[in-house]
Order: sequence, then structure tokens, then C-alpha cells
Amino acid sequence: MSEAYYLLYVEDNEGDVELLQMCIERYCPAQDIILDVAETIEEGKKSFKFDKHIAALIDWNLPDGEGTEMVEFIQAKAINIPIFLLSGVFTPRHLRIAEEFNFTTCIEKDYNKHFIEQILQKLNLNIIRD
Repeated sequence: MSEAYYLLYVEDNEGDVELLQMCIERYCPAQDIILDVAETIEEGKKSFKFDKHIAALIDWNLPDGEGTEMVEFIQAKAINIPIFLLSGVFTPRHLRIAEEFNFTTCIEKDYNKHFIEQILQKLNLNIIRD
């Protein structure tokens, strides 16, 4: 059995959660990648475990605020964990704000092989299936 990789995914759109899970199953079927899903910043704060999660994927727009609040929370606990801010579209304003956070990558939601490759590449996981 392979090692399990736990990712915190803070996303309020159930469809996006399902799409990411389908991409993981399609492109990384031999790996045990587990999404711990939280729908709000507050749920994300309660769910995040710096000794468990190898990365965090955070939607920019959440019901209780902007994902950057979750980034600040995680960086205060585990400064070196890779964090991905996700959005359907990134504006110049988004990118300026994101530059303030080290170890943060902005990725547009596009649930396909390239999307998963971007995440796994930052995690140094070479587990993509063609």
C-alpha cells in the first residue's frame, strides 16, 4: 500500500470538490491522495493539522471571507507548507495580494491533467498517469 498524502481543501462549491476528486482518481489512481474538505475559513481552521496535511488548496472566495485569511492562519502555524489559492479567474488585484504570501501559488480552477500536474509538481510528487 502506498503512502497517504493528505491535502486540506477549503472550498464551498460541492461541484468543485467533486471535480478535483475525479481528477485525482483519473490522473493519480495508484496514489492515496485524501482531500480533507472544509467549506468555510472557520471549518478550515478547525480541520487544518500541520503534522498531517502536506498542502492546502484554498478557494479565494469563501462564504465567510477571502481565502487569504486562511493562508495567514496556516502560515502562522506551519510556515513551509505549500499553499494554493484557487479561483476561476485571477485579477491583477488578486495577484498583487497573493504576492504578499510566501509559499503561495495561484492556480485557476481548470480541473484537468495540467491543473493536477501544477499542484503535484509544487509538492514534488511525480505520480501522474497519462
